[in-house]
Amino acid sequence: MKKYFIYILSVMAISACNERTDYSLDADPPTPPEFLIESVTDDPNRFVITDVSEGNFSRVWSMEDGQPATSTLKSDTVFYNRMGEYEIKLFVAAESGGGTSQSSKMITVEADVLGCQLDFLNEDCSQKCWRLSPEPASVKVGPIPYSGEWFTSPDITDTQADDMWCFNEDGTLIYENAGATFSSCQGFVDDEDYPIPSEISFTYAEGSGIDDLNRILIDGIFMGVEDSGPTYDIIEISEDKMILLTPLKPCDGSPSTGWFTLTFLRVD
Repeated sequence: MKKYFIYILSVMAISACNERTDYSLDADPPTPPEFLIESVTDDPNRFVITDVSEGNFSRVWSMEDGQPATSTLKSDTVFYNRMGEYEIKLFVAAESGGGTSQSSKMITVEADVLGCQLDFLNEDCSQKCWRLSPEPASVKVGPIPYSGEWFTSPDITDTQADDMWCFNEDGTLIYENAGATFSSCQGFVDDEDYPIPSEISFTYAEGSGIDDLNRILIDGIFMGVEDSGPTYDIIEISEDKMILLTPLKPCDGSPSTGWFTLTFLRVD
């Protein structure tokens, strides 16, 4: 990770020096940058970071496990969805041309909010489950996001409609197939021996999807249809309905060429 940021700053410094010729090279590196960290009122998992140092022409923030994980803004807001201690680093390149410098500070996040933050779960953070809607057009496929040009489902097979995806507030996900999984990669057949991993998890990234949609990243299983994922952007979500946008994932491992739009209903 350190090598990565040093490399970035080196490139930034070289680029900036090529554009400006009025810098003099100092023998000593710049002093460590100063920055502020302020918690957001009524949201203890968000922090505002601000570079208050002077004489810098470029910067890179490193917020491991934060959202975003990196930034080049003078001031930005970072979100942490897990309790714990986290290090925030600021790397800068100085106008003097004397190289790069860095500072770091620790913050403490006192509560988990991953599951409760999402409407995947009830207000008391209990488990919440979803299944594909059996209604027509619950599965659409097309060459561009939101399109149903290639395929729009007339209805959903019983095997697909009884599968459930249950989200837990600790970031784990349970997939239940009621005895068989509808496998598109095996020729659109029901597979009673479909391998289900013992550990499935999901993470959430606010505003990181297409058109700034909130995004789910699922590790270990698909969501809705086998040849989709692993990213799922939340187009719409309510207490009882969820619509996701996800890349088509060819079964042969070739690059994606299209997009699924999938409609789910809450399982009571």
